[in-house]
Amino acid sequence: MMLLMFLACAVEKEPAPAPFQTALRADEDAPLVPLAAPRMARRISLDLRGVLPSVAELDAVEADPLALDGLVDQWLEDPRLEPRMVSLLSERWHTKVDEFLMFYWEYRELAGDDLQEYAFESSVGEEPLRLLAHVIATDQPWGEVVRADWTMANPLLASIWPIERPEGEGWLVSRYADGRPAAGVLATNGLWWRYYTTHSNLNRARAAAITRLLICEDYLARPVAFSSDLALEDSRGITEAIHSNPYCQGCHSSMDPIAAALFGFWPAGEHATQEMDHYHPEREQLSGWLANAEPAWFGKPVSGLEELGATIAEDPRFSRCAAESFAALLWRRDVQVGDVDRVEALRQEFLSGEQKIKPLLKAITETAVYRAGSLSAEASTAQQEAEATERLLGAPLLSSSIEDLTGFVWVEEGFPQLDNDTWGFRILGGGVDGAYVTRPQATPGATWVLVTQRLAEAAVATAVPAHYAAGDNRFLEIPPGTASTDPAFAAELDRLHWRLYGQRPDADWQAAIRSLYGRVFEVEGEQAAWQAVLTAMLRDPLFVSY
Repeated sequence: MMLLMFLACAVEKEPAPAPFQTALRADEDAPLVPLAAPRMARRISLDLRGVLPSVAELDAVEADPLALDGLVDQWLEDPRLEPRMVSLLSERWHTKVDEFLMFYWEYRELAGDDLQEYAFESSVGEEPLRLLAHVIATDQPWGEVVRADWTMANPLLASIWPIERPEGEGWLVSRYADGRPAAGVLATNGLWWRYYTTHSNLNRARAAAITRLLICEDYLARPVAFSSDLALEDSRGITEAIHSNPYCQGCHSSMDPIAAALFGFWPAGEHATQEMDHYHPEREQLSGWLANAEPAWFGKPVSGLEELGATIAEDPRFSRCAAESFAALLWRRDVQVGDVDRVEALRQEFLSGEQKIKPLLKAITETAVYRAGSLSAEASTAQQEAEATERLLGAPLLSSSIEDLTGFVWVEEGFPQLDNDTWGFRILGGGVDGAYVTRPQATPGATWVLVTQRLAEAAVATAVPAHYAAGDNRFLEIPPGTASTDPAFAAELDRLHWRLYGQRPDADWQAAIRSLYGRVFEVEGEQAAWQAVLTAMLRDPLFVSY
């Protein structure tokens, strides 16, 4: 409750917004009050790069709010866009889970090394996300995500899967060498290890994942009505109902033909490495025998997985889903009925931009929904409940922003603590685990407060000693020994407030933070005083929200 009050106070103290360029649409802007330009720069930088803007960038936007347009163009070309898109898309694709049907120790190359567990799990889960993010970062048309004849792989994946990968570090464009079709993300092990199937499910769950992720058609959200005389007690009765009952055919008539195109990934055994990590071209024809369906996309026959991907890219719902899903990710709320015109306008810009995601991202950041920092008194109750005018720094952004500021990465036993839940605190820190928690936390909670506290304490306990012992000025720039009465001390506090919050400090804050510094200084000395000040600043609502 206290943190909620603090967040409310942070919004109330926001200075009057500087004018933006007139990119806000007239039908959107009525009750939505935009953020001040520097705070807006902070929001966009975090969303596109995962880090705070620099002091120079904040200065530029403060001097001329129209400079933000050029900065956004620069940030869309920043190398940090690609890993940030991996993190953002994981909230929707849900492939970064902590456990798969296969375990790292089942591969001889990794067995016996417990430090490989996180590397294995994160690599498998990131493969499809890395492909998506690379298409974005290299400015390729979005249709490439279902047409590409390549994937992305790091050295670990190349060592255990049938992948041809060039020499080099990190994630590189690679190709499978097991005869699988060119279907982009639809041909990645990482996607189908997350959305696995069983002998009775026959790829139907995978088909449902395809439609939800690529055309925003969620079979599981459809209302289902069953006749009371259906015999569903055993597999035979279920199979008969699926193929003959009109209640079941409402979904299965379109779902099963999509599933039929995926039988090259259908495993004869779910716990054998060769079954799970190799494509099986000889099984592509099994759909007619096992599922009584031939490959098709909503009534249009396709020859197999490659043609399925190409057909999806041609579907008008594919472009609309791209606009809708990226808008939801950046608006930090679901797309609603009242957003129809907004999403359609974004889709038109997406189409006019050759279906590339960078122009779409920029267009989304120019919408009034995205730029809103508060609501006017004219806002309806529905708008007050729906709009996310104050966003929470969840585990991914806490991790990337703190690392950029201080160099600190919270790792225990090889597990980054904010990127897993086996030994870490990803869910507790407001993140998504892809299996049980599939939406990021939107409001402060007790565990999130504890995670932000421990993260701040650990980061500062690393950064401040490094500053005093090794002259590391990454976070704290003031020379050791500077007295609190020195003008340089006040200047450093002002710089930190500007850098961390995108907002100039007021006299009340300066007095409060100086008081904290002085009280700790008297008891524990200068270094401890700076640690107390910086820890408090990293826990301030102005930092942990955006």
